[in-house]
Amino acid sequence: MSYTEPQFWPVLKQLAQNIDGMDYYEILNLAPTCTPGELKTAYYAQSRSLHPDNFYQLPDLELKDAVNKIYKRITEAYNVLRDDRKRKLYTSNIAGPQRAALLRFNEATEEQQKEVEKQEKEVTTNPKAKPLYLKAVQQINTQNWDGAFKDLQTALMFDPGNEKLKALKEQVDARRKK
Repeated sequence: MSYTEPQFWPVLKQLAQNIDGMDYYEILNLAPTCTPGELKTAYYAQSRSLHPDNFYQLPDLELKDAVNKIYKRITEAYNVLRDDRKRKLYTSNIAGPQRAALLRFNEATEEQQKEVEKQEKEVTTNPKAKPLYLKAVQQINTQNWDGAFKDLQTALMFDPGNEKLKALKEQVDARRKK
């Protein structure tokens, strides 16, 4: 099957219009539980079929733009999902209430994850407060501000003098009230 055949052109144009509403798993036709091997196979199959160089000789500029957009998203999806850390963050983001806003992974999301990982290491050493703090971080990643606030409040019961927990609780509380 060659997508350069005219019968596939309307499908490609429609896909290009709808692709912004699709998550990376949908773009690659994979389940979130796919293995790295399945991910690689799906990516290489789609990138071979939809590489813009396959369409360079066609006169339809709208089709070429559509293929470029699709190919960029396929590549973006693969680059995020093949990195275990990015994949974990992305999967948790699209499972949350802000799914539509988080369908595309960006550097700000990655920087947010790095900051969260840094905070995880430094915030509390209290054995009862730490699991609650880690749960709150997960809630923050999914933008569940109420859940994060409750977990931080409970963590502070076990580590009441912890200024970092207090500051984070205040930040989450401010987000809750927006």
